[in-house]
Amino acid sequence: MTDTSLMSERLDPASASPAPDTLGVDAGVRRRRWRLLMDPASQVPTLIGVAVAAIGFALMGIAWVKVAGLTDVWRQMPYLMSAGLPGLGLVMTGLVLVNVSVRRQDGAARARQMAALSEALTELQQTLRDER
Repeated sequence: MTDTSLMSERLDPASASPAPDTLGVDAGVRRRRWRLLMDPASQVPTLIGVAVAAIGFALMGIAWVKVAGLTDVWRQMPYLMSAGLPGLGLVMTGLVLVNVSVRRQDGAARARQMAALSEALTELQQTLRDER
């Protein structure tokens, strides 16, 4: 019979704890990394967006350098198609990542402020009830 269980689900007989997966990364570490990326207050997605946009600008610069010396359009098209348009796409994708990330960070900050305000109002109500 074929063993269909995942590597990360198998138990190491020596330690009775889940064995690391095939990449040598523990499942807990992967979960922490995933939470770091998905946490609304995390700066990591913003940095990734900036890096993607920078790569896009670099590609557009490379395309411009290659196209600038050519006068025939048919010679410019390969550089435009292979570096210019993908560069533009990466810049737009990076800007969308930055925009979404900053909005999520703003929402998380606003939620923290509302929780603190709600807690302060609850304490104020409790204090006013105790004074009566």
